[in-house]
Amino acid sequence: MTVNRLILRHIAFTGPKKETAHLAFNSGLNVIHGASETGKSFLVEAIDFMLGSSKALRDIPERVGYETIFLGIEEADGSQFTLERAAAGGGFRCYDGLHISRPQDVEAKTLGPRHNPTNRENVSMFLLDKIGLAGKRIRKNARGETNTLSFRNLAHLCLISEGEIQKEGSPIETGQFTSRTVELSTFKLLLTGNDDSAVEPEEAQRTKRLSRTAKIEVIDDLIIENKERLTGLIGEDDDEADLLDQVQRLDQSLDREKDALDQSEEEYRAVASRRNEARRALEEARERRAEISELLKRFQLLDDHYQSDLVRLEGIRESGVLVSALDAQKCPLCGSEPNEQHLDGDCDGNVEAVIQAANAEVEKIRKLRAELADTVSQLNAEAQEYETLAPQLGEQLELAVGELQEINPELKSQRAAYTELLNRRSSVEAALRILSTISELEERRAELEASPETTPSQNEPASDLSLSTLNSFSKVYEETLKNWNFPDADRVYFDQPSRDFVISGKPRGARGKGMRALSYAAFTVSLLEFTKRNDLSHPGFAVLDTPLLAYREPDGDEDDLTGTDVHQRFYEQLHAISGRQLIILENVDPPSAIREDGQCSFFSKNPNSGRYGFFPI
Repeated sequence: MTVNRLILRHIAFTGPKKETAHLAFNSGLNVIHGASETGKSFLVEAIDFMLGSSKALRDIPERVGYETIFLGIEEADGSQFTLERAAAGGGFRCYDGLHISRPQDVEAKTLGPRHNPTNRENVSMFLLDKIGLAGKRIRKNARGETNTLSFRNLAHLCLISEGEIQKEGSPIETGQFTSRTVELSTFKLLLTGNDDSAVEPEEAQRTKRLSRTAKIEVIDDLIIENKERLTGLIGEDDDEADLLDQVQRLDQSLDREKDALDQSEEEYRAVASRRNEARRALEEARERRAEISELLKRFQLLDDHYQSDLVRLEGIRESGVLVSALDAQKCPLCGSEPNEQHLDGDCDGNVEAVIQAANAEVEKIRKLRAELADTVSQLNAEAQEYETLAPQLGEQLELAVGELQEINPELKSQRAAYTELLNRRSSVEAALRILSTISELEERRAELEASPETTPSQNEPASDLSLSTLNSFSKVYEETLKNWNFPDADRVYFDQPSRDFVISGKPRGARGKGMRALSYAAFTVSLLEFTKRNDLSHPGFAVLDTPLLAYREPDGDEDDLTGTDVHQRFYEQLHAISGRQLIILENVDPPSAIREDGQCSFFSKNPNSGRYGFFPI
């Protein structure tokens, strides 16, 4: 069967005298991360706007001067086209191929902005035709009246803003009461591939109930499934009382092991601190000894220089004495006769002055040599101290290392024993949760068997979406949550009254905002995966704004995922998806492997580092 899906390839804003704001996307996982207020959330709004939303774009300062938007899209067969729309709104122009500016040599096709089933020249019918859903009909109310499917009916299932991803309501619904039937029918269309063309309007009946027999069969399947899971964990011998007793005994053992482990780790840290201190002191002693050796070598060169200067000055002084003993002659400098020479005046040939200057310089150098000798003596003494200290520090270091080697095996053994107890306790708690789930299912089964046939509520939206289909999707949903290591994701099922999912016995919407965001993201990814596995039509892409809120802004202790590997597992699983497209916008940086291997864009909010944001600064 032909896979019907679309891949977003780029979005670009252009304007006169403005640098083009352009961002490209790949198939598979795309991550846009970085600081707040850099245009990440605006991207979701812009993509939605280019897919037919009638809501005007936010008038943010960075958008001023940009007049036209281009959205490049690729079909499943590799064909490409570009939608052009004015930033102020209105209709669309469509071009073959990918473009980030208006092409001059490609003929444009005009598309209206509003859905109109009688005139296919509009963006909604154009996009639906690309994914094989054009002309499909969905219920618009509980009486069985139908409308043609619009692409806007699909948008809330693949374009998830930051506000929507945190909401308490069902991810199937937008929150508008009048559109509940439409939204549930749209969800059914994606899960089954069957529309509501065959539905005949009914005046008196607002819903068609699923039989109690079908519900009981699904519950029986779930009970069998959970009992098999329970047998895999603990066998068939233990009951709830035995498990509770095991939990109590395991808690006591964990307390004892924790005390012993804490004591061993405290001892280990103390010895490690001594080792590090001895290593640091030894390194400092060696560095100072090397520094002293270098100084002594330099001071020796300086002393040799002083001795050379003394020899030179001694020669000058002796020469002056000999010259003074000679008979008076003509001045060798100025040629003056002996009787015309003024030896008591300033003259470069004044031998007495030269001798006195040489004597003064000799005295100065001797004082410097004496000071140098004192310094060298002090350095030699300090070097001797370090020669004595270094072996002592080495012994202390070896002693500490030896103690750590003795402690290490015992510490590893204690850690392994503690981990084993924790794992055992987790298994027992999981078994207790499964027992509780089985008990709940058995109670619901008994209630269904005992309850009489009733007329559905006048406010219930109609749908013939079978429980078996919902159960199949719930398994994919559960698989996604488990792949991400979502806490307590043992059992997922669809709750008809709330039109939302229950995860491990707790309604999805009753959790903190971080868990709601992550479970909403898992629902959207599961819908992508379910339609792919079953060769069903879907837009083919999903845009998720800040799904990992529980890492950045947890809403209480139960909503806090910091310190877990959910962040890592989330990106690893999404990175492995193929044939579909995911665009994640996050403040939290993805793992380094994803940044190196994936399609990642970092908005730095720093004009001097990388890309500032979506719009050039």
